[in-house]
Amino acid sequence: MIKEKWCKTALSPSKLPGLDYSLNPYSGCSHACRYCYVPNVIHVERNKWNEVYAKINIPTVLQKELRNKRRGVVGISTVTDPYQPAEKKYKLTEKCLLVLLKKDFPIDIQTKSDLVIRDMEIIKRFSRAAVGITITSLNEDDINLLEPGAPSAERRLSAARELSEGGVYVYVFFGPVFPDIEVNEVREYVNAFIDAGVKEIMIDSLHLKEGVLESVLSALPDEKRDIFIKRLGENYYDEILSEVKRQCKGKITLTEAFGYR
Repeated sequence: MIKEKWCKTALSPSKLPGLDYSLNPYSGCSHACRYCYVPNVIHVERNKWNEVYAKINIPTVLQKELRNKRRGVVGISTVTDPYQPAEKKYKLTEKCLLVLLKKDFPIDIQTKSDLVIRDMEIIKRFSRAAVGITITSLNEDDINLLEPGAPSAERRLSAARELSEGGVYVYVFFGPVFPDIEVNEVREYVNAFIDAGVKEIMIDSLHLKEGVLESVLSALPDEKRDIFIKRLGENYYDEILSEVKRQCKGKITLTEAFGYR
């Protein structure tokens, strides 16, 4: 059930690399990713983060704020998914995009949802826009276990391809990289991203903030849980990152998340 609330502010200053502001039309997220560390960041109980609130007045608040804001890159969104299922009904992200377009603020969208395709024609009208499609795995079993409310990898790749073909700058946010990915599978991942027409891959590790590991492991069957525990103890991410760098060299830009983009 989606609840509604009124917000006092729309834009918040962002400390993330490449972003000046963050815009979150919703509070909470129904994608229910088991590894999400947002509850730790904003100090919300993990079991309550799946409760979604639509900030129904945020387009109006945003319009007022833009009158006095210095032009800068707006991240949509940084602590929720702007195209989660609630967006189909409320269209708050779409309305906010139209408000931002009037001032032509640069935008950087990050989502796991192919619903972003709906707004492609709006996005194309910005003088500077990027869309990041988060893809953590090509293994649909992992997605069903760890991202039970999110679209399939196939749908996300299809969205990336359609946006790219439409002339939008698209990058894949490959993260968090799950511990069960093998080094010999990396080439398949990189090729899938390149085939989707993305211009950049941004990679990130699994951030084991308080409660995250327990949340992830509790969602896994015994055999996969054992693999995760074993690989986490072997510092798997450095191996995968090294191979991703090798596979990307000369083919596509690779960026380590939250560092230099």
